Amino acid sequence: MENTVFQPLYDLDSATSDESFQKEVLNDYYICCVSREASILARKEVLTGKGKFGITGDGKEVAQVALAKAIKKGDWRSGYYRDQTLLFALGEASVEEYFAQLYADPYNDPFSSGRQMMTHFASRLVDEKGNWTDHMHQFNSSSDVSCTAGQMGRAVGLALASKKYRNSSVLDQEGFSEKGQEVVVCTIGDGSTSEGAFWECVNAACVMRIPIAFCVWDDGYAISVPTTYQTTKGSISRAMEGLLIEDSAGTGMRIYVAEAWDYPGLCEMFATGVDKIRQSQIPALFHVRNATQPLGHSTSGSHERYKPAGRILWEREMDCIVAFEAWIVHHKIIDHDSLIEIRKKAKFYARECKKRAWNQYIKPVLQDRDTLRRLIEKIRLKLRFCLVV
Repeated sequence: MENTVFQPLYDLDSATSDESFQKEVLNDYYICCVSREASILARKEVLTGKGKFGITGDGKEVAQVALAKAIKKGDWRSGYYRDQTLLFALGEASVEEYFAQLYADPYNDPFSSGRQMMTHFASRLVDEKGNWTDHMHQFNSSSDVSCTAGQMGRAVGLALASKKYRNSSVLDQEGFSEKGQEVVVCTIGDGSTSEGAFWECVNAACVMRIPIAFCVWDDGYAISVPTTYQTTKGSISRAMEGLLIEDSAGTGMRIYVAEAWDYPGLCEMFATGVDKIRQSQIPALFHVRNATQPLGHSTSGSHERYKPAGRILWEREMDCIVAFEAWIVHHKIIDHDSLIEIRKKAKFYARECKKRAWNQYIKPVLQDRDTLRRLIEKIRLKLRFCLVV
């Protein structure tokens, strides 16, 4: 696949100290816009028959660029199928690769060679010769699974490994661990928190004191079922208050809450919370509330069938990217007209990536088609000659 590295808007390495904050914020905004446009295009590709069924990460963009800042190389992700913005922000997935998955391209989908649903990511843990890669110099993702809450057990296992490395004096850590400083980021939707696997694994993480950041993207619905019908007190963070750690020597977890549209609040929450996990190995829940889902649950059906008109209107007004724009303008980081230009660049970039991915996918298909046509024509001519003779 060509151009497999996500291209940011600005080069932060060449920015001056005065420019650094502005360019970092605008890069985050650009990533959010590219990811949203990719979601929109993916839905269109499915509805026009070019792609298979898909689930996208629209509405979670701002929270995920904020989370990316707290993740270090060597950390692990055990996530689910709405993490595209996080992977874009980390540079672990390109937009072309995102669409290669959608098209089930066996040659250009680096994560599963077209075998899994789109937005299922995985890191390469061995090289072409079968040797382990250096996990400490890369961001690591365990291969995603489609079943809801299926990522929870893996998160526990990976975090337990981190604790073993921290407490062991005999395990070979080179390339695998830095004295157990690694954090496991486990992402999940609010609907999946009703699964038994979620509760079992959260409880186990608290008892064993292992370094997991449980990140819940809460958009208020598990497909068509409102949170109030499936979660005690209508809030996963309130439902889990009994697990709050009471002293540093005990068992339990820390709980953080932030709004999905609050860029500075999310950045602060993840930076502070993940660092505490890294130092103490006490797990934590990060409840990202009031996320929206502008394109609906998946490429099948419409959320307008079950969401009240008032909720739809609220989601448009409180869209995380719209709120991010307002924050940028309010703090005079850049003016509104300039943001419009960045959005145009993001739209163009996403569309060009989609085109490249489609062309890479369809080219060998068309070549095979033409080869088959020539073969059929050759056989047809031979049969005609035999009939004439």
